[in-house]
Amino acid sequence: MSTGRNLLVVLVAISAVATAVADLSYIHAGNTDWPPHARLHAIWGVMHVLGTHSIALFLLLVRPDIFRIRISVGILLAYALTLFVALLVAPMFGASVEPDLLPADMPPTILGLDGNVFSFLVGIPLILLGWWLCERASSPADGGD
Repeated sequence: MSTGRNLLVVLVAISAVATAVADLSYIHAGNTDWPPHARLHAIWGVMHVLGTHSIALFLLLVRPDIFRIRISVGILLAYALTLFVALLVAPMFGASVEPDLLPADMPPTILGLDGNVFSFLVGIPLILLGWWLCERASSPADGGD
């Protein structure tokens, strides 16, 4: 398996697992202060991510070609980039990146950034790097398929 595809497989797996762990925790779906319907949407969001990421993983692992890799990259980028769209739109709905928790219960930040924001600021360039490596490996000029 190529380096780019290995990187993408790791990113898909980390993204799916981290989403499930974070969004099913006390901060989101497990937050008893949230209305039950809001918690349903948190759980539904996790199931959606697990479904789309499973498709991406399948495309990367079963008879992968550059077209399947591009679809997987599209799934990852759509997931990551929509966080920033949501952050722009959130104030219109009274939403915030900061959970409504007591200071002692707040999740840690990384370099002063919310964990999601930090993760995707690091993850997006890694997704693009994996994609670029796959494109380069598939190019006939570089000896790819």
